[in-house]
Formats: sequence, C-alpha cells, structure tokens
Amino acid sequence: MDKRTMPKIGEKVSRLGMGLMRLPSNDQGIDYPAAEAMIGRLMEAGVTYYDTAWFYHNGKSEDFARRALIERFPRDRFTIATKMPLGEVEKNGGAQATFDTQQKNLGVETIDFYLMHGINGGSIDHMAQLGADEVVRKMKKDGRIRYNGFSWHGATGDLPKVLDGFDWDFCMIQLSYYDWIALDGKELYEAVTSRGIPLVVMEPVRGGGLARCHPDVAGVFEDADPSVSVASWALRWCGSLPGVDVVLSGMSDMSQVNENIDLFSPLKPLADAERAVIDRAMVAFKELPLVPCTECNYCDKCPKSIPIPRLFGGKNDVVRFGSSWYLMNYKSWTKPESQITACTECGVCEGVCPQGINIIERLKQLDAELE
Repeated sequence: MDKRTMPKIGEKVSRLGMGLMRLPSNDQGIDYPAAEAMIGRLMEAGVTYYDTAWFYHNGKSEDFARRALIERFPRDRFTIATKMPLGEVEKNGGAQATFDTQQKNLGVETIDFYLMHGINGGSIDHMAQLGADEVVRKMKKDGRIRYNGFSWHGATGDLPKVLDGFDWDFCMIQLSYYDWIALDGKELYEAVTSRGIPLVVMEPVRGGGLARCHPDVAGVFEDADPSVSVASWALRWCGSLPGVDVVLSGMSDMSQVNENIDLFSPLKPLADAERAVIDRAMVAFKELPLVPCTECNYCDKCPKSIPIPRLFGGKNDVVRFGSSWYLMNYKSWTKPESQITACTECGVCEGVCPQGINIIERLKQLDAELE
C-alpha cells in the first residue's frame, strides 16, 4: 500500500483512505458482518486512514468505527478522522459537549484528524460564535485532538478566506477529473496546495457518478482499456496529483475494496496517453443531450419560486452520472405551491433566460418523466 508523509504535520498515511459513509446496509442499518470484513481486508492491506462523521448512517458511523476498527486493531496501526457538525452543536449542548460525545462514541483518548464539517464562506464566523475554535485549540493542547482541519462545501472564491482564517493542519475538498475540468476543482486544489496545507480528497468518483456515467462517456474508457473499471480511472487521476495526500473512497462492498487496494498497491500514476483518454471522456460529457442551463439563477424571479435551475441541474445529473437523487426527492423539501405543477406558464422565466431555453416545455417534460 502506497504511503506518504503529509507536509507540515509529518504524519505518514496511506494514499488510499476509507470513508465510512456508504457501508453495506440491510433492514437493520449497517450490515456489520459485511462491513467488518471490509475493514479487516483494508487493515490487512495497510490502509491507515479512516473517515467518519456525526451524520453518517443516521448517526451510527462513529459507533461502527469503534466496534469494527478501534476495538479490533492496535491503535498505532490506523488513524481516525471525524467531524464537528456545526449545525447541530447548539442542540447538543455546545461545542465541548459535542466533541465529548464524539470521543465517547469512538472510544478513543485522541481523535487523530478532527474536521469542521461542511465549511463555507460564513463558517469561520459561525465557528467562532459557537466557540468551536476555542474547543479545538484546547483539545489539541490537552492531547485529545492531534490535527485539526475542515471539509469544504462552499463557493470557490471564499476558500482563501477560510484557509487563512485559522491555523489549519489539513483540509478536505471534493475533487475529481470532472470537477477539475468542468467546474472549479483546479482552483480549489491550487488554493490549498499553494499554502502547503496537507490535502485529503473526497468524492473522487463523485459518489459513484463517474462509475455509472453515460454510456457515451463510459465507452471512451472501455475502448481504451476494457480490462479495468471506469471508476479506476477517476481514482488513479486523483492519486496522480502531487498535492493529494489521501484519496478517500466510500467503498460499499468487498469488490470495491479489493479493486481499490490493487490500484494503490502501489499506485501507478496516469501516463500522458491515459490523460488524453480522460480528455476525450470530457469531450463526450460536453456532447451529451443536456438541458443547456448554466444555473445562473436569472429565473429565480419565478412568481411561484419553482427551483428551475436545480431541477434542470438534477435532470442533467441523471444524464451525466445516472444520479436521480435530487429529482426523486425534490418534492420532499419543496412546498406544493413551488413544485412544477404550480407553473402558470406566465413566461417570466423564459423572458430572462440568457440561454433561450424553452423552460415551460422543458418543465412539463420533466414533470411527466418524474411521474
């Protein structure tokens, strides 16, 4: 298993990390026998970085980490990461009480990597208002935290403010070849690495989206090398970046575990010819039959507050990545008076759309597909 010493903090970690958020499940929740077997295989292979959080698996992931990892293996063979849920701190009696609960859940004297969960542009101020920054400083001083960091879920332009607003030991961002080329991944990566901050990457396969991408995209990879999975290209791409210390993979079954172990034992960086394959795949992405919506939000003037950009973005995610999560659930957090059926065909949205999209007709088609 490839390992690397993280800059700034000097901690040696496996290049492959295990994310405990997509464990195999059954009617009772986490399928403990199957998930514990996965942990055993990863430990056998030399994986040292394990990431959990307060929210994962309906609040059971930290308990799983204790039972499947911490109580089964010598403490010096792995590191554990978890995250402070800033949005839940006040409900739980404050930042110190929240941390104490997490430490108890994990059953450890020291949490190796402790992150502020889901940081964005306003979170530095929120962190201070909650006193979470002082708790982290005190817990580090007392030896109950080794390294403090954050996971990023904000706008690209806000990241420098956050990086410079606290003494971070490391951080975690979402990154994949798709994010790098089509979105803002390159800017996020350079903002972190230019400051010498150790970097953990989450969602290298975009929650499985780059494994189940549109057949036109998958075919590019399959034509190049039919002997490997489509997902393996995404994992190797992330691991090939010189500033990425840990590639976090949310493995869900033993076949994924074994494939990922093979990919990182040792990691074979992408060659130039392989990077050209990814470039061709991105061309295929751009040629897909998508709604030409840039999510500019001009149409947020809709009198019914229908979430038009998010609906079209969800539709495009189905085409690109086979991901229907948003569309299948949008009614659960959208008021009935703001759902597609509330459209009066007033035309306000089409009058301001810079892409000239036939929004009314597209919404009708989408509603019919959902039904």
